[in-house]
Amino acid sequence: MVSHLHIGIAMNAFKGSLSAVEAAEAVRRGLERSRLSCHIHLMPLADGGDGTLEAMLTQPGSARRRLIVQNPLGESIEAAYGILADGETAVIEMALASGLALLGSRRDALRATTYGTGELMHHAIKQGAKRIIVGVGGSATVDGGAGCMQALGVQLLDSTGAPISYGGGSLHQLAQVEPNPALENVEILVLCDVDNPPLGKHGAARIFGPQKGASPQQVELLEKNLTHYFSIIAEQTGRDVRELPGGGAAGALAGGLAALGGAKLVPGAETLIRFLNYEDRIKTCDLIFTGEGSIDAQTEHGKAPAVIAAKAAENGIPAIAIAGSIPADADTLIRSNLQAAFSLVPAPVSLEDAIQHSAEWLSNTAQNIGNLLAINL
Repeated sequence: MVSHLHIGIAMNAFKGSLSAVEAAEAVRRGLERSRLSCHIHLMPLADGGDGTLEAMLTQPGSARRRLIVQNPLGESIEAAYGILADGETAVIEMALASGLALLGSRRDALRATTYGTGELMHHAIKQGAKRIIVGVGGSATVDGGAGCMQALGVQLLDSTGAPISYGGGSLHQLAQVEPNPALENVEILVLCDVDNPPLGKHGAARIFGPQKGASPQQVELLEKNLTHYFSIIAEQTGRDVRELPGGGAAGALAGGLAALGGAKLVPGAETLIRFLNYEDRIKTCDLIFTGEGSIDAQTEHGKAPAVIAAKAAENGIPAIAIAGSIPADADTLIRSNLQAAFSLVPAPVSLEDAIQHSAEWLSNTAQNIGNLLAINL
């Protein structure tokens, strides 16, 4: 019988309330208050969306860099990116420069640009980065990554030889593409948790445009403009990403980076787990705690809790989840390699209350689970 458990706490962000690091700390506090004797390993997660930079910066020796960039509407803001311990790998969370949360109610899918994300990447390259990891969740844009590529030195010109204007509403202006050869010396990895292509009924404009403020008419305009943009790129560079799975992520920023920056699109959670060496750390654990805002039908399709649970299962280690809501049925939990899932909500409450008290209730739930586990030790 084990008298002292080694527990890995691998929480994803609770969107709108807790970062991955904050969620992991809340679970840790609860377990430490419980009657369970345990040693805790904090392993905050991300899948390319909220909290990707913060999670990656937990790596010893990593550092944060800050600079002034353009937000999606061209206004100056301070944003940050990370440099990992090797000194050559930069981490960009595009939402910090080009995210929907930066705009509040001022959503403008036709004008919003990814230029600020490109400024972060350009600065990292100037500082010596040879590899750039880009998390693309939470974007405000549907510009096919045009603004980002312009900030990276790619020439996107209209029929007069002038640079095209920013935003997805201007992509129809593109007539000539002049790639930046310097980008060939940089490895770009785009963390994707969707498989939508840039174009079509499942593409960037039709699936993600409305949440970024696009009206039905604007959605069709964006679809037409993205079609023109990626067609010109394919014709002039030979890189055709129009049907690339995942290329529609972040308003097709992923597709633009693939076509004009040679980026590879990779699974978000899987890549983060590899770079943070969590696979080895999992092997030292007897149990994994994971979770995020909701454990549902999407969890098994590459979401961070299911990915870490699968890694644990490969080593015969059980995983349990704590979430705000759990609409998933028992079969979904099994397919997600989760032995059990617990809701942190103690009673019927409003979403506002759940967000306000999420850290407290997450900690309380972890304490109760710890007390339950202690019964058998």
